[in-house]
Amino acid sequence: MMIAGIIIVLILLALLFTLSLIRKHDREDHMIYFSKEKRSPVRLVSLTDDEFRFEFDVPYANPGTGEGIFLDAFARVYLPDEQYNGALLRGRVNHSTRPREDDYFEAMLIPPGSKDYLTMKFDLVPRNGKKTAKEAVLTMPDVEVALYVARRGRGPLFYDKENILITREELKALVK
Repeated sequence: MMIAGIIIVLILLALLFTLSLIRKHDREDHMIYFSKEKRSPVRLVSLTDDEFRFEFDVPYANPGTGEGIFLDAFARVYLPDEQYNGALLRGRVNHSTRPREDDYFEAMLIPPGSKDYLTMKFDLVPRNGKKTAKEAVLTMPDVEVALYVARRGRGPLFYDKENILITREELKALVK
C-alpha cells in the first residue's frame, strides 16, 4: 500500500513538472514586445501635389527562448470624416527586410533573442476641396493609428494591438 502511494505521488510530481515546463514554454512564445514609445521619427518618403507618403519604424524584440511567428500585420488609421475629411490616409505594415508596396504582409519567423522593427508606411491623398497634399497635411489633426500583428506560438492565434499617435506637428514639419 505504501509503495502504491509513493508511486502515485511520483507520478503526480512528474505530471506537475511536465505541466510547468509546458506553461513556461507557452509563455515564452508570447514574449514578443513592441516598443511604440521608441518608434523612429516620421520620415518623408515623397511629396507631390497629389500624394504625401511618409513612414516610421516600430521596434520589437523576442527575448524568449522560443521562436515566434508573425502571420499577419496591418495598420488601422483612426481618422474618420467627422474628425477630418480633407484627406484619405491609408497605412500598411512591412518588415524591415521585406519591403512591399502592396497591402500584403509576408508571414515570418521571429528567432529567439532577436530584435528588429516593422515599418509603418502611409499614403495621404487630398480630397473634399483640398487642392494639394501639402494643404491637406497643414490642416490635419493628430492621428492615431493601430498596429495589429497576428501571432502564433505554441498557443492559439492571437493579435497584438499597439495604438500609436502621429502628431500634426510631426507631419507639418515634413511638408514645410
